[in-house]
Amino acid sequence: MNFNYSYKAFLVTSLLVGNLILLLLLVKLDGNPTPEVTTVPVEYTELLPEEEPLALATPQEQAVVKTNTAYNEAETFIREVENERNAPFDESESEETQNLDWDGMGVKTDFNQAQKELQKTKRTLAEAAKKKAKTSAKSVNRKTTMTYQLVNRTALYLPNPVYTCEGSGKIVISIEVNALGKVTKANYNGTLSTTANGCLIDEALAYANESRFNTQGDKPKQLGTITYLFPGQE
Repeated sequence: MNFNYSYKAFLVTSLLVGNLILLLLLVKLDGNPTPEVTTVPVEYTELLPEEEPLALATPQEQAVVKTNTAYNEAETFIREVENERNAPFDESESEETQNLDWDGMGVKTDFNQAQKELQKTKRTLAEAAKKKAKTSAKSVNRKTTMTYQLVNRTALYLPNPVYTCEGSGKIVISIEVNALGKVTKANYNGTLSTTANGCLIDEALAYANESRFNTQGDKPKQLGTITYLFPGQE
């Protein structure tokens, strides 16, 4: 009888201890949950090729661009300062404005400096325009006087030279004309000419070769001259 009670007590104790251990294991497992693994998609961005730099402008074009840029910046700065000076007066800011006195004269100094730079830029642009006009004027020439000697022939086309040569003088070109009135040969005649200016000679030869005369069937080869009197540039 005592053995049965002891055996039952042992079984009950064993069951309680087992349940306690199982409960502790469950609590421990619940307290350390398995971390979830999250995946983040990786995006691959294609690198665009760098743009090639623009071709460098000529030194003259760069100078003009820099001058115009400086002019625009100075003019913009002055306009902004003028707008601030002409803005409506705010009494709440009067005391602060008096204390600042135009930001310690710094803004006023910048304004005056910008005005000086603007005037300097204007003078630079004016000088550049004057030089350009002067250069263009040099390329203008007065009307060239032309005469020709070709017996019983009439000039159908005798172009007036448009040239940019420096200098003046008379250039005589000896020509040979065929039966169709076309100039087949043209040579500089130094004996009759009054100048040996290479530029004027080249222009005279070029225009002489373009000249045309009336046809003359009985004269397959006729000699003559074309005289160009270059008055020089104005």
